[in-house]
Amino acid sequence: MINNALIRLDSLAADTRPVFGMMTAQHMVEHLIWSLKISNGEKQSEQFFRPEKAEKMKAALIYTDAEMPIGFRAPVLPENEVLPLEYANLEEAKSIFSKELNRFHDYFENNPEATPVNPSLGLLSHKEWLVFHTKHFKHHFKQFNLLP
Repeated sequence: MINNALIRLDSLAADTRPVFGMMTAQHMVEHLIWSLKISNGEKQSEQFFRPEKAEKMKAALIYTDAEMPIGFRAPVLPENEVLPLEYANLEEAKSIFSKELNRFHDYFENNPEATPVNPSLGLLSHKEWLVFHTKHFKHHFKQFNLLP
């Protein structure tokens, strides 16, 4: 999923309506950019849950075949509203997504032992971030009918 994410996003149009949730297509891409920036060392996040809860969530999401549930809300996101857009349009956001995805791969190539903090799950290794991004991308690609 992570390796073909750009192909999936190619078919996303600015007017594509979500199957669920409040995000527009551009909001969704910018949300994925944000998670990539946290995982590639560009941005830092605090861990929002107690270590015990984060470990349980991590075990349930990373170490099972479970998909990310519809309705899951990251603790850093506001309730019942979307964040302001950062980029001029969806095409610019897709371009930034591509750059941040490459930075993710480069970051862990140069920092294989790094464990950036995921706001919900705590410290994640490269392998764990790969699982997280795969499930996270799949969740949002389903949100916009980008999967067969």
